[in-house]
Amino acid sequence: MPDLQSTMANKIIATVTEKFLIPFRLVPKEGLSPEKLAFSMTVGIVCGIFPVIGATTVLSLLLTLLFRQNLLVVQSVQWLMALFQVALIIPFMKFGVFMLNRRAIHISIEQINLAFQPGFAEGIKTIGIFHLYGIFTWVLLALPLGALSYFILVTVFRKKSPSEDISLLTPKF
Repeated sequence: MPDLQSTMANKIIATVTEKFLIPFRLVPKEGLSPEKLAFSMTVGIVCGIFPVIGATTVLSLLLTLLFRQNLLVVQSVQWLMALFQVALIIPFMKFGVFMLNRRAIHISIEQINLAFQPGFAEGIKTIGIFHLYGIFTWVLLALPLGALSYFILVTVFRKKSPSEDISLLTPKF
């Protein structure tokens, strides 16, 4: 059995290296200050938890262009946040309902599936209202989360790279 476990571990490490770490090697080393890298990653984090599946890429692209950030860093971080996005959609919806003092609704995956049984248009309407509650929560949390992420990341990157060069942050393979 140890061979199967080591094989699986090697496959996981190879996948993480190829899919997640190698794109960060492509980040230009010159002109990317700790502040700029931290802000690009923060944009990716905040956009990555937007509670509408499929909208995160467009949102992160728009904010990347608006704030002139590094597109590769923003998109890579946003994709890494996909698991958190899926995990946070229903809690965001429930918190939005609570904050807006609406009638308590019980949102679950089964209930979302049931919403589409009367028809596609009815399902979109029901889910759309739930998503508005989630978007409301995201709007409330985006600025504090972004500020916290930025200051933590900037502190880490400044300690890693006291001279404005980020080459120490690029993984070596």
